[in-house]
Amino acid sequence: MPKSPVANAKGWRKLAGRVLSWAQYLTGEESTIADKNDAVFHELFPEIGEPTTEKRTLDRHRICIPASVSYGVASNSENTEVTNLNERGLFLYCSTRLPHGAIIQVEMVLPADLSVYGRRRVRYHASVVRVEPQPSGHRFGIAAAIKNCEALPMEAAFAAKV
Repeated sequence: MPKSPVANAKGWRKLAGRVLSWAQYLTGEESTIADKNDAVFHELFPEIGEPTTEKRTLDRHRICIPASVSYGVASNSENTEVTNLNERGLFLYCSTRLPHGAIIQVEMVLPADLSVYGRRRVRYHASVVRVEPQPSGHRFGIAAAIKNCEALPMEAAFAAKV
């Protein structure tokens, strides 16, 4: 009769602890809880535990560009900032927890170094793919996949607003 999964997990933890202890004996380093958790994870799931390579095919620009995000049927709008941007997606902060798959419109002025055409005003239509609650609990990080991009005329009123 096979052992219960709980007993099997305890056995793996014990083995991982022994392997970790032996490695620390040889190197002279003390273990941490994170080290022990990583060792158990790698023992239980060896095929998942391998380090992965970067999956992005496009460069990500780490920036802070003021923007305006609109969402919902009533087109609720709020001022925010875009912190990551590439040709396929963006990351911004929002005060509302948006559902996965929600369509948002992000309007901003791209700096000259990010656009082939120089400084220009754009509106992205994007779909929410990930929502990350922030530690403060008042804001949410929103990752969105860009579906469409519109070039808009530069208006002094918008540039001053954002």
